[in-house]
Amino acid sequence: MGLVGTEFQVVFDLPPGLYQYRFLVDGVWRCDDTKPVVRDEYGLISNEMLVTLVENNTHPAVQLEQSPVRRMNLDEGTILTTMPPEPPSRNSGMQIAVFRHRVSEILLHNTIYDVVPVSSKIAILDARLPVKQAFNIMHDEGLALVPLWDDGQGTVTGMLTASDFVLILRKLQRNIRVLGHEELEMHSVSAWKEAKLQYYGGADVAGMQRRPLVHVKDSDNLRDVALTIIQNEISSVPIFKSSTDISGIPLLNLATLPGILKFLCSKLQEQPEGYPILRNQISSIPIGTWSQHTGRASTRQLRTSGLSAPLITCLDFLLEDRISSIPIVADNGSLVDVYSLRY
Repeated sequence: MGLVGTEFQVVFDLPPGLYQYRFLVDGVWRCDDTKPVVRDEYGLISNEMLVTLVENNTHPAVQLEQSPVRRMNLDEGTILTTMPPEPPSRNSGMQIAVFRHRVSEILLHNTIYDVVPVSSKIAILDARLPVKQAFNIMHDEGLALVPLWDDGQGTVTGMLTASDFVLILRKLQRNIRVLGHEELEMHSVSAWKEAKLQYYGGADVAGMQRRPLVHVKDSDNLRDVALTIIQNEISSVPIFKSSTDISGIPLLNLATLPGILKFLCSKLQEQPEGYPILRNQISSIPIGTWSQHTGRASTRQLRTSGLSAPLITCLDFLLEDRISSIPIVADNGSLVDVYSLRY
């Protein structure tokens, strides 16, 4: 479109027919709220007009078809990063683009506070507890991770996870003296964290410090929270209250990808016509990790283990690949079970 006077215009010589159109405004696709709009089967909204031939006139005339769909303002137009797509029936990638856009909208316009249950409880352990007692509590309560409270700082300063337990098991099995069996009875969680830092700190241990606790605020949108979890390669992130009130515990709850996914699914179900992509087979959608025999390119192949593999090998896989579980397969490749950090 070009600037003509005070308006942007473009002229098209269109043969008779029904047309849909949008406006690209600052890189965002919008609809004109003063003209009729129509919504397609994938939820995309466009303006619509009918071009017909007027009798005794060789020039087409534009007729604006009335649509039962509600009018919308320019700020509500469907946002796309590409040109308007071909008909969805001929472009399976369009289903993914539409679905991805809807997911992005939900993640951007909802905060992690919306995901937090109205009523729930969360376990917090004192960092001065002995390691063995802390892990016994986690086992008895079925907890894969738990926040650590530092009484000196008056706040949550870290997380005790199943990975910590696996690290201790691995060091003891290899007879590397990080913690002895007897010391587990008295060695505190905070002391174990320092010992872990020294063991993995490399040559410059003196110059290393424990990184600040990764956390999010209850006002953060779901997209930022999900990225925090993914980029830091963690399974859960503490949610701190954004209130300036310093009294009480600042921890509100823990955010996880499964929790965000559950909330996302509930929002997607509010769309009455649904999303065709959700009816596709999993193997037809380019997500997940796949083994080589599927022919699907992947920079990270699926890690599996056999029934006869030593336990220490599975523990090494979990830690080195930073994964939460490993499929256990038989010799013919069929799934037998899943070995998980949580269980």
